[in-house]
Amino acid sequence: MFGWRARIGFISPAPGGPPTSLLEMQEAAPAGVVFIARSLDGPKSLELADLTAMAPQIGPVAADLARKTDLDLVLMAGAPIVLANGNDAMIQAMTEASGVQATTNIAGIVNAIKRLDLGRVTVLSPYYPQHLVDLFEQHLTASGIDFHMIGAGDVPFGSHKDQPAEHSYRRAKQAFQAGPPTDGLVLLGGGTPLQSIIGVLETDLGKPVIANNQANLWNALTMVSVREPIPGLGVLMTCF
Repeated sequence: MFGWRARIGFISPAPGGPPTSLLEMQEAAPAGVVFIARSLDGPKSLELADLTAMAPQIGPVAADLARKTDLDLVLMAGAPIVLANGNDAMIQAMTEASGVQATTNIAGIVNAIKRLDLGRVTVLSPYYPQHLVDLFEQHLTASGIDFHMIGAGDVPFGSHKDQPAEHSYRRAKQAFQAGPPTDGLVLLGGGTPLQSIIGVLETDLGKPVIANNQANLWNALTMVSVREPIPGLGVLMTCF
């Protein structure tokens, strides 16, 4: 039976190419864990007005997921939508509409940093525009996270899904080593494939690496009490 250990509702923006977050998470998930996905209609762009216009869709989509499937959790991907509308507001909307516990990818990143007890982290955002980087900075500060933020990256949004993982490795390694010493590296954005490089990047840096989809999966598995270590995806995936 599919989903005999956990059934996780997965809400994401309309895919503009392969749904990287969903694909990476389902590929790495332990046996018996399944994601039931729904896509939103939009956003039209990453401008704040278009992102905040997505808020009315969240509750109805979460309710539809829960109505059709016996869910253990509802998970919201799409960091720009979460940041623009507020992490807590998104969680509340999903919880109230679905009747089950809910979380977001932004919550997953913060929870991962705290779980690994990282005093200060370097944050790299390769393809988000500066206004979204600013919102993430504000959220980290409000969450009590100390960080060194590397500003908006040089990868054009829209081409990020086609970035080879090896290029992402080099970009992340160089950015981390060029900055001030910190206790770990956070890679924001789930659209670029990163799963294949997390383990080797962590080994080569000698520091924990937290990537969007990896943290999202870890957080979801923790919340549904599936505590099976997943090799090759960094120290975080052994810390249940």
